[in-house]
Amino acid sequence: MSDIFRKILIEDAARINVSQITWKQVKQGHRRTRTKTDWKRGLLIYGASAAILLIVAIGASGFVSPVMAKVLQKIPIIGELYSFNDPKLNQYSSETNLSVTDKGITISVPKVYYDGKRLFLIYTIQVPEGYEPIPNRPQIMIPFDKVQMNGKRLSGGATSWDSLESKNMYRGYIEYSRASDQILENGTLTIPIDQVGKVKGSWMLSVPVSNTTVYKTIEAPFPKNASATYDGITLTVNKVSKGPVYTDISMELRQTLQANGKPKSKMNLVDSFGVPMMFNVVDTNHQFINPAYINYDEHFKEVGNEKIWNFTIECKTPPSDVKTIVIEPVLLVLHKEGVTEGNCPKIPQLAVTVPLD
Repeated sequence: MSDIFRKILIEDAARINVSQITWKQVKQGHRRTRTKTDWKRGLLIYGASAAILLIVAIGASGFVSPVMAKVLQKIPIIGELYSFNDPKLNQYSSETNLSVTDKGITISVPKVYYDGKRLFLIYTIQVPEGYEPIPNRPQIMIPFDKVQMNGKRLSGGATSWDSLESKNMYRGYIEYSRASDQILENGTLTIPIDQVGKVKGSWMLSVPVSNTTVYKTIEAPFPKNASATYDGITLTVNKVSKGPVYTDISMELRQTLQANGKPKSKMNLVDSFGVPMMFNVVDTNHQFINPAYINYDEHFKEVGNEKIWNFTIECKTPPSDVKTIVIEPVLLVLHKEGVTEGNCPKIPQLAVTVPLD
């Protein structure tokens, strides 16, 4: 064991209260006369028990010591509590080592990922003995209408969820998207929490975020001739922002109108929800690149004899050997007989090939 690791263990062990009765019982258990076979068996049992106790002690100390937390992130199983499941997301996230305690409950935010558009946080909840969870829902209900960035309310879509990972320990995520209009390159995210499970209290999380590391790696090419036209409809790629984890594709959909204001196309682009169409994102081998989200601007606009939609497709950045991707338009016509989710008609004539380099 290295001197650094030994020092950290000693410092954190000093913070852990160990029952004197437990140690007394351990000593008493070793005073009886042992046979040679008993001694060998005892060594195996004692060694296994010591290892388990060490893991429990180390796990507990990780929620107290930021230094230990960094070490634990590199240890399998235990480190999973402190890391994102996605390797790329984990690689470009930053460590916060933030913890807030009230009513015997500690909420920690070990890591956060932020790229200027998406914001992901890992949180853990350490609860005391006797804690009564609320079943079938997150133990933390985030008041998203009160979440702020640099003192201003944070807009955009948001979700949160958590689950029991081990005894007295929950692990969860908070995810924000489409909040880039308000978020600066660097800032402080404040999340007020007034209830965990059935316990009311005050846990104010102040999380520093920065997209500097991710921003330096983003490539933003303006693809030429990335456009397709069919039946009075034109689909164009205006810009690609390729990051290490996510890629954003800014697009424009134009539909030519007749003199009477009706679409020239025979295809009905607008469904009952006002969304003109959806898109699959695939590589040149037609393998899906997931997840892919489509974010339309709130309203379309009419310019001359055209109806125009602007939107952004967000997808996971594919592996480095994928040099181009294809945007495949899909009509939303679930109301038609025989059409179900997953087999809506594609429009291959409007498929656009997008270079990523």
